This record gives sequence, structure tokens and C-alpha cells, in this order.
Amino acid sequence: MSFTFFQPVPGTACLSAIIGGGGRRFLTLVLLCLVLALGGCSAARLGYSVAPDLMYLWLDSYLDFDNAQARRVGAELKTLHRWHRGEELPLVAELLQEAQTLALQNPDGPRFCALYSSVFQRSEALTQRAMPIAAALVPGLKPEQLAGLAKAYEKNNRKMREEWQDARTQGMDMRTRKSLERMQDLYGKLSAEQTRAFQDAMSQTGFDEKRYFEEVQARQQAVLQTLERLRGADTPTAQSALADLAQRYVQSSNPAYRQYHEQMTANTCQAFARLHAQTSAEQRKHMVRLLKGYENDVRALAAQKD
Repeated sequence: MSFTFFQPVPGTACLSAIIGGGGRRFLTLVLLCLVLALGGCSAARLGYSVAPDLMYLWLDSYLDFDNAQARRVGAELKTLHRWHRGEELPLVAELLQEAQTLALQNPDGPRFCALYSSVFQRSEALTQRAMPIAAALVPGLKPEQLAGLAKAYEKNNRKMREEWQDARTQGMDMRTRKSLERMQDLYGKLSAEQTRAFQDAMSQTGFDEKRYFEEVQARQQAVLQTLERLRGADTPTAQSALADLAQRYVQSSNPAYRQYHEQMTANTCQAFARLHAQTSAEQRKHMVRLLKGYENDVRALAAQKD
């Protein structure tokens, strides 16, 4: 599980996925989004350098670690961060390089989905690396910590509903609004025609807020039930159970939801392809410059030594 099951459902974009298209793993959001979403070299590098501290604070806000847990989690996160910097960041740099090539072409929906799949593989590598950390921690969680996690879920769900409602007052769903914000970052200012076309394409992807929210809640309950069952368990038992839970986050246990999600993802990739096809040469150059800056940041971070 690494500490990643506190985020709900796999989705289609790093930042917009947090609420809209579905949550990517939290560790990946911190370690990759801080690099790929912060503007400017110094901001990205600073964010990545303190990622273990940010991850610890986020986890502690859910589980309120005692002193012994805090020391262990803090040390393990630093070890995980060193591994990610040395082993994964070079692979992220390659993905950014590939994205720059695609930015100057006219990739179709499947090609966008292929790039997404490559990013997802990096998330899975991080999850697998962190699994033993979680398996050692989870059996020692206390009832009050699990109760705190349940309350945090309820708070997040309320916030999600409020943000969805706010987005609907603007005539779109949260997923589309977050995606548009990210597209403005990547391409620069979008024209009114491009914005309308993208909103129209996203409205046809089949995203269903009610269905998504039900899946989020089902997965939250699966997390709570699994963590409760593993209290006091040995590490091998915990690692096996968490691996099963991780698989549920890769692929829903609900066959109907799996089919829905696969189709929605394919449609979303096509929506991004349609927008890209309408962008100007200058907008594409803007994207290439941005991605090249990210690539340079990532390579510099990967080369850093302790």
C-alpha cells in the first residue's frame, strides 16, 4: 500500500486527478507533482527536497503518529526519497523528453493513453518499493488512529462535494475545471473556442460524479476494514493483504466500474488529443519549453548527492 490508499481512485492527470478524474497515489503526487507542477527551477527543486517532510506531515494529519511511529516513518520516508531520486527521476526525465516530442506532433487518443500508462508504471514502481514500509507500520496502528482516518475520509468527502458543487455553478464538473487549469499552464492562454471545444469533449467522456463518489467510498471502507483486520498481524500477512488492496486501486473489484473507467479513460485521452490538435505552433512551443524546463529540473535533482 505504501501510504497510498488514503487517496482514492486512479485517474488521468496529476493535479486534476486529486478531486476530478480520480486520485493518483499520494506519494507519487508529492514526488512527481512537486517536480512537474511547480513553476520555476528553484520552486521545483525546493519542493522535491522537502518531500519526505511534506509526506510525513500529510500522513500524520490522518494517523497522528506516536513518537515511535513518527521516528520510524520519518526515517523510512527519507530512505524512500533517496531511492526515488536515484532510480526513478531519470525515468521521469525520459518521460518528459518523450512528451516534448509528442507536443510537436498530433498524437491520437491511444497515444495519449500510452503516455499516461507509462506515468502510471512509475507510480506502481513507487508503490511496490514502499509496500514493506506500510506492512511494518500497519499492524501497530491503534483504534483511535483508524477512527481518525475514518473522520478524515468524511471531511475529505464533504470537501469534495462542496468543490464539485462550486464547479457546477460554473457550468462544468471539477474534473474539467482542474484539467483546464492545467492545460492553461501547459499551453499558455487558451482561446475561447479552444476552451469551449475542450469542455464539450470532456462532457462527452462519460464521467459520472455519483458513480465515482460511490467507488471512492467503497475503497475507503475497504481500507478501513483491511487496516482493522491487520491490527496485530505479522508483517508477511500484512504485506499480502496490502498487496491485494493495492491491486484494487489499480483495478476496481467491481467489474461494471472497471468497464466504465476504461471507457472513460479512453474518452478522456481523446478529449486531450482533440484539444492538442487545435493548438497553435506557438502554444506547442510553449509546452515544449515548459517540459524542457521540468526535464532539466528532474535531471538536476537526480544528480544531487546526499
